[in-house]
Amino acid sequence: MQRQMRPWLASNGWLLLAGLLPAVILIGALVYFTGWAFAFSFTNLELVGKKSVDWSWVGLDNYERLFNRKGFLEALWTTINFTFFSAIVGQSVLGFLLASALRTNRGMLRSVVEVSIMLGWLLPDIVAAFLWSATTSKTGLVNNLVVTPFGMQPINFLNDFALQVAILSNIWKGTAWSYLLFIAALDSVGKEIVEAAKVDGATAWQRTWQVVLPIIRPHIATNLLFITIWTFTYFPLIYALTGGGPGSQTKVLAIFMYEQSFKIGKLGYGSAISVAMLAIVGVLSLLYIRLLREPK
Repeated sequence: MQRQMRPWLASNGWLLLAGLLPAVILIGALVYFTGWAFAFSFTNLELVGKKSVDWSWVGLDNYERLFNRKGFLEALWTTINFTFFSAIVGQSVLGFLLASALRTNRGMLRSVVEVSIMLGWLLPDIVAAFLWSATTSKTGLVNNLVVTPFGMQPINFLNDFALQVAILSNIWKGTAWSYLLFIAALDSVGKEIVEAAKVDGATAWQRTWQVVLPIIRPHIATNLLFITIWTFTYFPLIYALTGGGPGSQTKVLAIFMYEQSFKIGKLGYGSAISVAMLAIVGVLSLLYIRLLREPK
């Protein structure tokens, strides 16, 4: 078969190149814009004013500013908390638990759960932010059903527990991805393997921990890779929900970079923040890619 294809490829190489052209253009654009961001991070370029035209090279000043001035490290810590609890713990664990519980269920319960989590995934970020803002307001559903019936004063959750609300809203918004990936991964686990472990006396926990999880380990690493990248650089839902406030409680790196670049106008410093984010995500991606490798 391969020998028959080689003459066709040799005579129709232009068609193969044409098919690769969109991918080459996309990769080229990514490299081009990343290169400009990296170059601007060594300048004092600003959005408006004299330095928007007459900018100069400042070396590593912007990178030193990341660690010497208030803002970046606080936003980094907020981003780590948001990513860990909403993506790695929330979406991944909840997605796996739902997939495990509903794997053999083909009835109405599974349909209701799947529609519910898919609704959150498909809703635009602005709409999701509005729903969570309304639900957690002083006159919202949470206060009316949980707080005031017990004689307590209404709580402004977005003021007192802003980061927690943002974490919960992101879990609700993104769990569908983890669920779909894990339900497909669990379907690929042979029933005979699980049954053999059960016959050998393994408990449900032992079958999950020692049989199922090692088999779907590449799927777990793939899921963690994607949701970590998405969540670490996430912007729309948090910005629409809290704007980074109150104060700086929910000011993640994406919002901090936006404010420095377009509100304050320090494009050079904003570029340095973006490069730092790229480096952090790159390191995390390499760790997850190592998990994808089969153990020797």
